[in-house]
Amino acid sequence: MLRFRLVAGGAGLLAALQAVPCVAQTVADFPSRRIEIVIPVTPGSATDLLGRLVAEKLSARFSQPVIAQNRPGALQQVGAEYVRRAAPDGYTLLITHSGIMANPFLFKAFTLDLAKDFSHVVQVAATPWVFGVPQALPVNSIAEFIAYARAHPDKVNLGSTGGTVDLDLSVFKRMAGIGGALINYPGGSQVLTALASGEIQAGLNSVRGIASMPGRVRALAVTTDRRFSLSPNLPTVAESGLPGYRGSPIWYAIWGPAGMPAPLVQHLNTEINAILRAPDVEKRIVEGMAHEVVGGSPQAFERLVIEELDHYRRAAADAGLKPE
Repeated sequence: MLRFRLVAGGAGLLAALQAVPCVAQTVADFPSRRIEIVIPVTPGSATDLLGRLVAEKLSARFSQPVIAQNRPGALQQVGAEYVRRAAPDGYTLLITHSGIMANPFLFKAFTLDLAKDFSHVVQVAATPWVFGVPQALPVNSIAEFIAYARAHPDKVNLGSTGGTVDLDLSVFKRMAGIGGALINYPGGSQVLTALASGEIQAGLNSVRGIASMPGRVRALAVTTDRRFSLSPNLPTVAESGLPGYRGSPIWYAIWGPAGMPAPLVQHLNTEINAILRAPDVEKRIVEGMAHEVVGGSPQAFERLVIEELDHYRRAAADAGLKPE
């Protein structure tokens, strides 16, 4: 029996040693053909713009076509499932926004394991959610909004785009002790329109989105636990009247199918980080989109995914929400 174990172990070691040159060869030859970056949302969003930007710059660096392909549906699951089923060879990648992180705790139909079903390549950019209200609403802080909502329980509705926004707003309502319906809209532009018209009394949107409605929508605070570097005068929700509150930022990242060789993941990570450090790319992200450039290691992105899943698991439990 001992001899059998030694032989079996030796065979496994031999196989592993033989695989090392194969992996190195794979990375050395990569890419030798077209790469597809799947965008699991409709055209025109920040996810779409960032996916196309990365595709454009990777194509130039690799001297191979890198195409951005929209595959929207089912709150990013259609595109993500397509990538999950792809070969783990680096030729099929995914860019998502962080709204996908709440899906396991809100929808029974969402069957992906975001910690295990994908290789975590790199985080690309981030921006906070901003708590906005109609300009006509007589409030200038989160504390004043909470007081208004308590005094007018039948006149306050909050606009959401689903996913993490649903959870962040549900936790906000619970911590603030207020009522009001969550009204879901297909996208952030519809939330802004509803805010501007007074159809809803609060909603979350991006810094750039709120800024696009001057005189019609007022920004009260960012939902993150720190102020945003591009809008340093805007307080956090916790500072502005709801101590202890924290919502996650909007972030965007590149994933691949599970099982990609670590050297290949690192190669893609290195190339995309180099793209993000380029002055023209930073200008397009920071000035053009009002986002921070992030970058970093695959390990840092993987830790973020695990932390975010834990955050939204607890947020769903605290809000009394279960997958439907």
